[in-house]
Amino acid sequence: MLEFLRRHWHSVRATSLILGLVWIGLSAFFFPSRPDFHPAPRPGFTAPPLTLDTLNGSPLDLEQVHSQVIVLNFWASWCPPCRAEMPVFEKLSREFDPAKVHFIGINTTYQDDITQMQQFVRDNDLTFTIALDIEGQSSQTYQIQALPTTFLLDQRKVIRTMVLGGPVSEAWLRAEIHRILQAPR
Repeated sequence: MLEFLRRHWHSVRATSLILGLVWIGLSAFFFPSRPDFHPAPRPGFTAPPLTLDTLNGSPLDLEQVHSQVIVLNFWASWCPPCRAEMPVFEKLSREFDPAKVHFIGINTTYQDDITQMQQFVRDNDLTFTIALDIEGQSSQTYQIQALPTTFLLDQRKVIRTMVLGGPVSEAWLRAEIHRILQAPR
């Protein structure tokens, strides 16, 4: 067998190459890519598109947020770590220039009580953008497995950091935002 491979090495390589190309072609034909498919969001990859209504009734389209670092936090009002980190997001959203950093809290409304969520927002005087994931589509797209989950996106909407669970600390979040702001674009 080894002697056969030595004598016919070029033929074996060519046959392997041809079979590989045929396999790729057949795979592309029978399993075409889907335009609605997005790989699991993770650092180093562009954030999936996101279009939601906000608590104040205006639409939010992530594609329309330009040249800003984005802090994207999935949360629910019944979630103790989510509740614990909301004052941090509010404080930093007031501290950073809104032209440079945009805070978005995405309430997982499909698994939350909207009345309790609205009361929590009022009680904590949350002024940053609160978006509503009413049907769970955004949570599914972002493959949210635990609450809270926070994504930090750079100015090109590339995910730089992802935190599963919480609460995030104020010092850590401030340092991460500064790191992203200072990174070359």
